[in-house]
Amino acid sequence: MQGAPNHAAARRLFATEIGARRAQIALTPQVFFEFVHVVTDPRRFVQPMHMDQAVALARDLWDAPETLRVLPGPTMLHRVLEFLDSLRLGRKRILDTALAVTLNQAGVSRLATFNAQDFAIFEFLEVVNPTD
Repeated sequence: MQGAPNHAAARRLFATEIGARRAQIALTPQVFFEFVHVVTDPRRFVQPMHMDQAVALARDLWDAPETLRVLPGPTMLHRVLEFLDSLRLGRKRILDTALAVTLNQAGVSRLATFNAQDFAIFEFLEVVNPTD
């Protein structure tokens, strides 16, 4: 969303990954829920999206041919709980851990995020920071 601090970097990443490399983008429901939450937040944007706009955009992105739709598998919960326990992660790491496990179980090995440090602990993911 224009006005977001990392908007230009995110657009460059999409152009490189999807345009130049002809790659698909793997997205999970968790990512869309967070997207809708953030872009409709008046504390983050002077002119946030209206909920109906955010939902329509999320639906269009989910249905795009470039999107690999990744759903949590039946063992995701147990795997997340194992990581929380074995890595001694706190409550603020639950959603990141769930995303990492969901991607891993779907065979996705690269994650683009502006919060690279949050995912560095997951050795099975190559973390790409779009601002690098």
